Amino acid sequence: MKIAELITLMTFVLIAVSATAAHAQSAEQIKQLAITGAQMAGGTARMATDVCQIDQELITAYKERARKAYAADDNFEGDWIIGWNDKQHTIDDIIKLQTSNPDEYALQKSETCAMINNELKL
Repeated sequence: MKIAELITLMTFVLIAVSATAAHAQSAEQIKQLAITGAQMAGGTARMATDVCQIDQELITAYKERARKAYAADDNFEGDWIIGWNDKQHTIDDIIKLQTSNPDEYALQKSETCAMINNELKL
C-alpha cells in the first residue's frame, strides 16, 4: 500500500471515528472511538514531522484540535504518543525507499505530504 493511500485511509477512519461518536450507544464506545482517533492523529503528526518536515506550530495546532475532538479520551496524551510511536515502522520503510528507489520516494513523499498538510489545516 502506498503511503498516500495509507494516509487517505487514516483520514477516512478519522472522519468515521468522529461521525460515529455522535451515534455511539454507550460512553464506553465513545471513549474507545476517541482513543482510536487520538492514536491516529498522533500517527499523522509523526508522519508530518519526520517525513514532511511540516512546521511545528501547525502540528501543535492540529494536536489541540484533536484533543478537543477526542475529549472523551481521558488519556489523550498517552494515546497520542502510542499513535506517534506506532508510525516508526512506516518511517523506517520510507527511509528504505529513499535509498532503494529515490524516484518512487519523491513521488510518495509529495503525495503523502500534500494529504497530510491538508489534514493538518482542517
